[in-house]
Amino acid sequence: MKSVSMTARAAGAAAAAVLFACTACAETAELRFAFTSGGGAPRVETRRLELEPADGGGAHFRAVVRRDEIPPDAASVSIVPEFMTARRGDEGWWMNGRGAYGRFDAGDGRFSAPRQLMPVFALRRNGTLWYAHVRTWRFNYDFVAEIKGGVCETYARFRCDKVRELVGGLYDDIVIDFHRLDGAAADYNGVARAYRAHQLSSGAVRTIKDRMNPVLDYLCDAIVVRIQTHAAKPIPETADGIKKKFFAAGEELPIVVHMPFGVAEEFLQAFKDAGIDRLSICSAGWQDGGYDGRVPGHFPVCAEAGGAEAFGRLVAKAKSLGYQFALHATNTDGYRCSKLWDEDWVCKFADGRLSEGGLWAGGQCYWVCQQCAWERWLPGEMREMSALGIRGPHYIDVYSATYPIACADPRHPCTPERTAELQNRILAYARELMGGSASESGYDHVAGNIDYINYVERDLKRLHDGKHSKLVNGVFPLWELVYHGIILYNPDRLTQNHTRGKCLYKLEKSGDPRWMEGDGVEDPRDALKIIEFGGRPIFYTYKFADVPRIKKAWDEFVPVRHLQRELMESHGELAPGVFETRYADGSRTVVNYNAADVQAGGLRVPALGYLLLPPDGAARSFAFDPKAGLKEK
Repeated sequence: MKSVSMTARAAGAAAAAVLFACTACAETAELRFAFTSGGGAPRVETRRLELEPADGGGAHFRAVVRRDEIPPDAASVSIVPEFMTARRGDEGWWMNGRGAYGRFDAGDGRFSAPRQLMPVFALRRNGTLWYAHVRTWRFNYDFVAEIKGGVCETYARFRCDKVRELVGGLYDDIVIDFHRLDGAAADYNGVARAYRAHQLSSGAVRTIKDRMNPVLDYLCDAIVVRIQTHAAKPIPETADGIKKKFFAAGEELPIVVHMPFGVAEEFLQAFKDAGIDRLSICSAGWQDGGYDGRVPGHFPVCAEAGGAEAFGRLVAKAKSLGYQFALHATNTDGYRCSKLWDEDWVCKFADGRLSEGGLWAGGQCYWVCQQCAWERWLPGEMREMSALGIRGPHYIDVYSATYPIACADPRHPCTPERTAELQNRILAYARELMGGSASESGYDHVAGNIDYINYVERDLKRLHDGKHSKLVNGVFPLWELVYHGIILYNPDRLTQNHTRGKCLYKLEKSGDPRWMEGDGVEDPRDALKIIEFGGRPIFYTYKFADVPRIKKAWDEFVPVRHLQRELMESHGELAPGVFETRYADGSRTVVNYNAADVQAGGLRVPALGYLLLPPDGAARSFAFDPKAGLKEK
């Protein structure tokens, strides 16, 4: 680390102004070491860091902070490049790794996020864009966008205290690459193309077309219905009079059966009778103890929901209807009521404490060390799952919705990076056994071994509900531009179950199905967002009343489902509330969120509707009908 010590001072507007004045250099950054010992406000020391030429020099630089040069008592170190600052009034925006963005005209404030879907972020100022690619410490930094005194800074704050707690010491140098984009490339499309090119060229991911097999081919044309759930125990904190958190075997709350396996056969038949030809079923709550019941350890099949023989008939029924059938599995959570319970496999902090998760249907959750799971029981259990006749995308809960958990147990130590390697190995084995793999959200440390996710994130929902940071103005489809044609997805929690109507989300707990209910008020803009962001519908339900609602979503999806196999090439706003998305085969969609028809880009786009423009042939026009959803005019 080439640095010069400076007088200690608090980071803020004065430091930012110094940085801003040196933007033309584009070769240095300010390091800010924060110290929190002694209580009170953190003490901050700053140094100047020289950036190294990277990728041939020119508009590419690398910041390297050696681990042995980080003070042993530093709680964090922030890297603030001079070229990633702006002043209030500048044209442009900052953007995080999901695509959430904010302009520079906001008042003072801070947006900080501890987890990043992709290890990239960007700042565009007056026609020039710089984006950062975090190469190490991927799982241990906060993305920060801060406006203070009229100056905006965008930077990564690396959590040294967190790494010491989780692992026991700083185990790697900090490395970030910075790249400049100019001209037409200086927008979120350019960032997405650059990062996607990196992912493809490095072999981290492969396109859907490149890895096509019968399971994936079917999945591209299908929508997912997750049976939520066959059976589940109540969440202890929502059960009347229950204060206990820890349940040993035989002490758990009684299992509630929501959809027995025999009734699920009728459920699948109802979809077929409604005219839904391709459906991928994710069976949740099929295992011992029901959903989140007694894991780790999924067998025997849940007796309360019908047992193994009835479950076998359900799998056969799905096959006879031409539907995919896959299993929901929980690899990360562990409970004391599991037959496999042993404190040895629980992830540990550096001080030896057991690493706890939330309170779910099994009681207090403990994080399962993935090295123990892989070495002791998981491969055999996955083979047993496959032997049930499963040929579909094996769903492993939260692998892509949380950061990989570290384990400091000296008998089976795992850094987050080591856990990520194990997760990828496990997902790849699921593909080998069952033809595909799936998980929950869009955290891309497992992108190379996953075929579909339930949703990318929940930023759109936060904006819709008024719960996002005041600095966030909107969401670019950055993740979608990178991974469309690589991973199948729904854009957001907001757009799940979209034809059911507004979700209550009052009890979003795994064992309680009430959080899935809607009030029937359907927002056409949710359906349009799925079109604009290139996603596909997904539903969590065990309700027969949802069959016609899902049929409506199916009819919306069929005209655009061929695009699931194509890379997304660009996205942009043609007019206020009108957005165009382009695909590699030359197809385009143009979405209009306005209540009136709009003339944009030489096209007349219907109110609350969209145009589908194939590379050859006439445009197709779709508009929202309250009874039929997005219907062709």
